[in-house]
Formats: sequence, structure tokens, C-alpha cells
Amino acid sequence: MTCKLCKKDKPLKNSHIIPEFIYGHLYDEKHKFHVLTTMKSTKNAKLQKGIREILLCGDCEAKLSVYERYASLIFSGAIYTKTNRNGKLVKLEGLDYEKFKLFALSVLWRAGVSSLPFFSQVKLGPHGEKLRNMILEENPGAPENYPFMMALITHEDEVQTDLIVQPSWSRLEGHYSYRFVFGGIAWVYLVSSHKTPNIISQATLSKAGVTTMLISEVSNMPFIVDFANELKASGKLP
Repeated sequence: MTCKLCKKDKPLKNSHIIPEFIYGHLYDEKHKFHVLTTMKSTKNAKLQKGIREILLCGDCEAKLSVYERYASLIFSGAIYTKTNRNGKLVKLEGLDYEKFKLFALSVLWRAGVSSLPFFSQVKLGPHGEKLRNMILEENPGAPENYPFMMALITHEDEVQTDLIVQPSWSRLEGHYSYRFVFGGIAWVYLVSSHKTPNIISQATLSKAGVTTMLISEVSNMPFIVDFANELKASGKLP
């Protein structure tokens, strides 16, 4: 079988799309978690492992695990980063630009090549091959190449780490963007060949390892509220 990343014929692994460490807060006492989707053809389910698919060879799994390990240490606070809050904005300093951006892009790319219904809205087109080459060559590109913004999702000042929402697409400043929710963060990726709007350039990760995150109350995030309302209307929530 052909590895989606290196394009070589090798035995493939059952690869995570969103890394396994993200699911830690979702598991119940039986080490299961709920998968919620608004798709009528797909039933909600309980899984014992994060959403996976036969995608990558062992060597490519190992390559991506370097970035996943780094991100997990950032999320857990094991690697020190300096934070400075100003109202609803948090400035985060001390990130490794290459590792953190390649982590973020690898999640976007894996969702784009996945055939699973949960990731069906992530359609990268020719950008998929560009992202594949960047990840394979360990090249994060410039900050304006596939920039992403992050917003901390909170409720009553508590970060909501136990939330994963089916990725969706939208228009942002006239550009295609994809929205993911995992790790207590809403990730918004800009996927475009055109010039990055200033509002995004100012918030995305810089080469100096600095980014600015918005703190957002979950009830004020329309796409999450709409998702919950769709689930309820479809009978998938009580």
C-alpha cells in the first residue's frame, strides 16, 4: 500500500488524523469517547481510540510524532512559554516556529487526505500536494504560507479541552478557511494562494515563535452553537 506522505509502497499504520494526546480529556471511565456529527448518513458512536485511518508508513508516523510530541509538551505546560493577557487577547511567546507550525499543518493535511466522513468538508485541492511536500521536507514555509489563528475556547473562564467538533469550511476575508476544534482551541487555517489579510498576519505564528490568541466564550462562537443546534434538531442530542 502507498503511504500518503512519502508516496512509497510500505506497510501502513492505522494513523491518527488528530493526534491521540488530544483525546485524553474526552475519555470516560471505560476509556471511550463520543463522536458527534451532523451528517445524516453517519451515526454517533463511542470509540476507544482517536479517529484513525490507514494512511502512513512507520517512518512517516515517526516523522510526525516529533511534532506531536512537541505540541503535547506545549499543551501540558512541560515546555515553558511566556504568556501575557490583555483583555480577551493572549500573547504567547517561546514557541518553536518550525515544530509547532508543522504540527498544525500536519493535522490540516491529514484531514484533507482522509476519506473518513468526519473530515469530508476539508477539501484542499492542489494545496494538499503543496502541504504534503512542506511536511515531507520539514519545511514550515513563511508565516504567510498557510497561516492559522487560534482562539481559546472557554466557559466561565475554564478552557474547554473536552470538545472536538467536526471540521468545517468557511470564507474569511474572501479566502477559504477551515475550522477545527481540539485541545481547547479553535484552529482557523487560511488555505489560499493570495496575499494574507493583515488581520490574519498580525495574529498568526511568527518566525520568532510569537502568536496572539483570542479568548472566546463557547456560547459566543456561532459555528459551535450552530453545530450543537443541528445535533439537537437531528435527534443526536437530548
